[in-house]
Amino acid sequence: MHRLLGIDAGKSVVRAALIRTTYRRVFVEALGEAAVTDAVSEAEAIRAAVGLHRPDAAAIALSGEKSFYRRLDLPAAAQKEVENILGFELEATVPFEMEDAVFDHRLLKRPPGVETLPVFAAVARADDVRERIAVVKEALGFEPERVALGAVALANLEAVMPELAAPSPASAPIALLDLDYLTSEIVIVSGGEPVFARTLSRGTAGLPGTAPALARELRQTLAAWRNLGGEPLAGLYLVGGGATAQGAEMFLSTQLGLTILPLPTPRIEGLTPEQAAALPRFAKALGLALGLTPKTKGFNLRKGALEAERSYPFLREKIPILAGLGTVIALSFGFSIVAELRTLDAERELLAASLATASHDVLGEETNDPQKARELLEQGPGAADEDPMPRVDAFDVMVQLSKAVPKEITHDVLELDVNRGHVTLQGVVPSVSDAQIIADHMKEHRCFRDVKVGRTSQFTEGKHKYVLELDLRCEDKTKKKKAGAADAAESASAGAPEKPEGSR
Repeated sequence: MHRLLGIDAGKSVVRAALIRTTYRRVFVEALGEAAVTDAVSEAEAIRAAVGLHRPDAAAIALSGEKSFYRRLDLPAAAQKEVENILGFELEATVPFEMEDAVFDHRLLKRPPGVETLPVFAAVARADDVRERIAVVKEALGFEPERVALGAVALANLEAVMPELAAPSPASAPIALLDLDYLTSEIVIVSGGEPVFARTLSRGTAGLPGTAPALARELRQTLAAWRNLGGEPLAGLYLVGGGATAQGAEMFLSTQLGLTILPLPTPRIEGLTPEQAAALPRFAKALGLALGLTPKTKGFNLRKGALEAERSYPFLREKIPILAGLGTVIALSFGFSIVAELRTLDAERELLAASLATASHDVLGEETNDPQKARELLEQGPGAADEDPMPRVDAFDVMVQLSKAVPKEITHDVLELDVNRGHVTLQGVVPSVSDAQIIADHMKEHRCFRDVKVGRTSQFTEGKHKYVLELDLRCEDKTKKKKAGAADAAESASAGAPEKPEGSR
């Protein structure tokens, strides 16, 4: 959403239109006007017309009396270099040096069969443009984004009045006449594009006595348009302060031989009846405000050096906002870093606790140091009190049991339970002595400890049930060898004869 201000600063009155734009919608927030003669200065009149409203951007127009419009035909091959060539082409048509001028242009549609490139350009003195910029800054405290030219800004009304781009017949151009008190400005629009403009030295002042002179200038303007090859007009729209002058429409229609068309109803949301009635008077101000939208159709004289001049003051005006945004971004970045560090610390503590628990259960020594855990792991199971991997399992028990049962004894296994290194075997044998024989043979395995027959009972006739219990615990061969080597060394040391003193 943007709040855009158009300032129509004439010689006698200042009119301002403040609009609010959203996606494909336009709202009029305020219309204001103030007489220049009632104010101390033009800046004071602008301030009075705008009131207390604060727009996001503003546009003002340079009077057509201080500008020059030119229609040029350039070679079609120069289309990509128009900006560089146009300055030289305009220099011969204006009464001042181009070093002191600014200009803008629009490329027009080429008629079928035409090989040249038609260009509609406008040029003005840079000092006059600076004066327009300065008066807005003095009045409102900020510079305008655009400095438009004369009545060309009226072409922007097509954004809210599509009928301006498609009159009847559809191919015929139309004219918009801004009839003010001291001067008048006319722009001809074809297909929604401005193609011709001129400023007249007469307005409503002195009417009805000056009416013939005003009609004569208008006829000369329309003749100039036709001399350029322009098509007959479909009609003329009357706007400005003189749009409501009594008998104006009838007089102009008779003198010019044109149909004076009523201004189309604008596509503007929430327009009050009072604003709708005043809209023809504020048409130019509304067109200037609409010129601040991306689809502008007018000229902008903030070009070249004037565009560069805009950059630094604009940035200085935005420094507080930019500083605030920078501070918010920096604080947000700082908070995100702190939050991330806290999350990483919490995750590190959780991983350290998990490592301590795992090292205690698997390696027999609790540590939360990854390097220490790696060293314990590389030392292998021999470094811990218990080997984390079992050296004997239930399958080994069954293998040893098959070896321990003599061939002449019939043996049945009812249940075999191996839990945490303890084995409980329930079997059936012909006699109790057979169970003891089997237990003695089971003791021969190096990993079976505390082998014993727990209890016996009569199972069926001629058969006895017994319970055999043992522990699975293998002796470490490495420790056994070291112990044996130590015992042998001690024995050898004790049995060796003592050497006599002085012997070698």
